[in-house]
Amino acid sequence: MAPSADTTLGLLGTGKIGSAVFSGFCSDGGWQPKHAVVSARTKAKAEALAAKFPGRVSIGASNQEIVDRSDVVFVGLLPHVAREELPKLSFAGKKVVSMMATIPYDELLQLVRLPRESVVRSVPLPAAAKRAGPILAYPDNAFARELFAQVGTPVMVAHEAEITKLTGITALISFFYATCDTTQQWCVNNGVSAQASRDYIASFFHALATAGAESTEGFGEMADEAATPGGLNEQVHRALQGNGGYELVADQLDAIFKRLSGTAPAPRPARG
Repeated sequence: MAPSADTTLGLLGTGKIGSAVFSGFCSDGGWQPKHAVVSARTKAKAEALAAKFPGRVSIGASNQEIVDRSDVVFVGLLPHVAREELPKLSFAGKKVVSMMATIPYDELLQLVRLPRESVVRSVPLPAAAKRAGPILAYPDNAFARELFAQVGTPVMVAHEAEITKLTGITALISFFYATCDTTQQWCVNNGVSAQASRDYIASFFHALATAGAESTEGFGEMADEAATPGGLNEQVHRALQGNGGYELVADQLDAIFKRLSGTAPAPRPARG
């Protein structure tokens, strides 16, 4: 089911992520649903969405009303609330998209009582509000891929376990911004204005991310190509390698995976 001008979206649980996703769908600059019906469970966020998109977003009187009025129902409830509330609702003929991080797919199917082709588990990010960023989803199907393409980059995984591993990458957000901050502070300490250094660093890393997204090369190949023998990039690259900088990142990803899954990650091959 491709999204059409007649599609109505529903949202059970108007939290931070749900608000971001629906802000993305309802904003200018791309496909917009005919209407969006959101729950009043988080009243302030629901009212903020309705005020931001008058005539396009309304607040449903009950969860069943939201389901009944919607073609696609997004679920962003807390797990214990979902386990209590979802079995009470009838989702017949609807598409359901879960944004709940800790409810596995097979349990989700039991809660909403729909066939696999009508149910998707997803992990959107706040960047969806700006129609940007990756959105993890399982299993792969056309309706989810086409829907998520309106508010980001759909990353459809073949195995549900991949969601946990990829979700751990979001633990690198602070690391990324701290790296930018360290770089900016070095510039300021060496006589560059804070604004000029910020503008340069933001554009520089944006260009690198764009190049990585568009390239068919592996990231390792791109790193090696940039590290020209005797050049500036090689100096920093080799120093970080030699001092365990990259291994520290991998160590933390191991720790995050264990925290999210409760299991130990696969051992990494020794580096020569």
